[in-house]
Amino acid sequence: MREEHSKPSPERQNKRLHVALPIRVTYWDDTQKPCLEIACTYDISEHGARVTGLRCVKEAGEVIAVERGKNKAFCRVVWVGEPNSQLQGQIGLQCVESDRILWEAELRDMVETYEPVLRDGDSKRPRTFAAHERRRRRERFSLEGTAELVEQGAQSFKGSVVLKNMSEIGCLVLTKEVVPAGTELKVTLHVDDQNLTLKGLVRHAEPHVGLGIEFREIRKGERQILQFLIRKLAEKHLEDTLQFEIYK
Repeated sequence: MREEHSKPSPERQNKRLHVALPIRVTYWDDTQKPCLEIACTYDISEHGARVTGLRCVKEAGEVIAVERGKNKAFCRVVWVGEPNSQLQGQIGLQCVESDRILWEAELRDMVETYEPVLRDGDSKRPRTFAAHERRRRRERFSLEGTAELVEQGAQSFKGSVVLKNMSEIGCLVLTKEVVPAGTELKVTLHVDDQNLTLKGLVRHAEPHVGLGIEFREIRKGERQILQFLIRKLAEKHLEDTLQFEIYK
């Protein structure tokens, strides 16, 4: 009888390690001739990575071959950091071979570290925000995405839920399960091919409305991705608003 293998846990699938690893990248030029470039990871996950120093990539959708030691896998470019943004010079990669893991040893030994959401570089002193900045950070934007919730302490998996809106400091999710206010959760967000993991607190829970979760901590290395996503949502919201005013 064939041995059945259980699926990887959501925890293992989504964990991300902020580490710089040299990699060899093979890409194909306009004549389909293979070319080699050396780059470095910014962070890694089981089936992807964020990479810096890769000049050959021009746009999302390209497929390249990534080598780390004796391991090699084909990866697709899922996003390219925009010029003059905090992600400039970075690209997001996703492995197209589901059975390949380039960073198995590094992820096995990974210890997750988190940093406060509401503080700046000085982790010992709360950050003071001007009124307009507090409003900006709290502004929520509707979006399409999902979230996975894990209750802290008990480590019980609450399942995948619909992400209704999000700001830089919190989100609203729709869930059938009642989760009392005050519950501490580990939240993994899936938005636009990005995975973000945060620790938060349920601030309010209302039937048919959802759970309001306040972000307390974010996994190290992912703050810039959160800010990048919020900025993109704000730009889309502004465009939609302007179009509505024009055609009103």
